[in-house]
Amino acid sequence: MEFGPIFRSLLRNRARVVLIVAEVALTLAIVANCMSLILDTRAKLARESGFDDEHIVAIHSAPFAEDLREQRVLDQLVDSDLRALRALPGVRAASISTLEPWSSSGAITSIRVAGTKGEPLRTQFYSVDPSIFDTLGVRLVQGRSFTQDEYEHGAAATPSDVIPVVISKTVADRLFPDGKAVGKQLAYSDDSQRLAVVGLIDQVYNPLGNTPDRLMLTPARTVGFDYGSLYLVRTEGDPGPLVKEMEKSLLGVEKGRLLRLRTLVEERAEFHGRDRLLVASLNGVMALLVLVTSLGIVGLTSFSVAERRRQIGTRRALGADKASIVRHFLLENWMVTSCGVVLGVALAYGLNFGMVTWVSGARLSLPVIAAGAAGLWLIGIASALGPALRGAQVPPAIATRNV
Repeated sequence: MEFGPIFRSLLRNRARVVLIVAEVALTLAIVANCMSLILDTRAKLARESGFDDEHIVAIHSAPFAEDLREQRVLDQLVDSDLRALRALPGVRAASISTLEPWSSSGAITSIRVAGTKGEPLRTQFYSVDPSIFDTLGVRLVQGRSFTQDEYEHGAAATPSDVIPVVISKTVADRLFPDGKAVGKQLAYSDDSQRLAVVGLIDQVYNPLGNTPDRLMLTPARTVGFDYGSLYLVRTEGDPGPLVKEMEKSLLGVEKGRLLRLRTLVEERAEFHGRDRLLVASLNGVMALLVLVTSLGIVGLTSFSVAERRRQIGTRRALGADKASIVRHFLLENWMVTSCGVVLGVALAYGLNFGMVTWVSGARLSLPVIAAGAAGLWLIGIASALGPALRGAQVPPAIATRNV
């Protein structure tokens, strides 16, 4: 019975009603899309690499001494470095590798099953030594690791050689749906080299391009004067206290180089730095929008109460109780908020379509939009409740006053 009179009353104040409807609609559209981005980003932040990140240190060795320009000397230096690192108390394993998890750097290639003309599969690939699996803490689910002979011969392999590789489960599932990858041969997309799958590792995740869960490893010592070498060291416990000892040990082997030591925990924190900033920024934007919308609803309801004090007094004099007055303003606010929510749902999906199509963003889900709509309804009621309660305190005698 109250909807009709309230609706007609709102039509007489179109300007401020339209402003609140637009404010609620824009808030819902922006907040819903912000929440989708936040949920998507938090899922990325929580994703595990599959490596033993908490116990691994990445060491970059960049030579500058002139006597280190000779490749033979650098190869010997790698062997000496690994012996020194493995001899440290608390070190579980150490390897030379071109794979540095969470660094956003690496190499990507395209491979296919040898002898076929199917669509090539893009995957990350890195050169490693035979101890890399123990160093990274990954499990071989099928096949074997690399042998020392394969590792020593790897850097000198020719196009006629068949190079042994270990691939991740994702790569195996894509190329060999029958589950029989070990023992099969692969080839680069240009058929320049044949690859023999000797092992299969469990699921891993290394964010690089659009191939974060695809990995291929080949055995080879990779070191050069221009780009140095990368060591990965896995410790028994917290690697932090051992970082200084590692640096001291390596400089004891050779001082003519620069060393950069970082734990994978630090690498991961730096990699996710912009994601965390994005989440914090979006939370701030959502809080600001909700605050402004709440203040707008409070202002509209407060103005309505102040403007209709004599009408409220008249209703009280005619027998309306305080609950009826409160219900009137809450219902009026609910109608305005509902119009804003309906418009906001359409705007939210429109904005999301544009983001997903032309920029980048997470697709809007029904639970998110439903939660946003319910939240704005609750915020609208909570914001209008205070002014409505104050309106209910208007005494009946106010109707007899002349202002």
